[in-house]
Amino acid sequence: MHTFRFSYRRLDAFHVAKDALARGHRIAQKLPRGYGPLADQLRRALASAYTQTVEGASREGADRKQRCRIARAECNEAAAAVEGAQAIGLVSETEANEVLVLLDRLAGMLTGLGGLGA
Repeated sequence: MHTFRFSYRRLDAFHVAKDALARGHRIAQKLPRGYGPLADQLRRALASAYTQTVEGASREGADRKQRCRIARAECNEAAAAVEGAQAIGLVSETEANEVLVLLDRLAGMLTGLGGLGA
């Protein structure tokens, strides 16, 4: 088996973002017909948070800060989509909280990683 040496794999933020992406995608898949825009928005925000986290980890200075800002904003967007789905009864509180805890943790990590301050 090949061992990859990508530097982002050493970051906890990468693993949290990946877990949030997978769990959030499962929520998006469960949304019923008629809620496609909400599912799509959730998927896009999760994917962007994930990829921007990786890109930010691979950059330096102002470039890193900008990518981390974008990733943190996408975390918030994904969280709002999950909370919205929960608010209208499409997702259980337990299922929503599994993703929300990860997104909250990721947003905090991105704040530190990018030197953004709270």
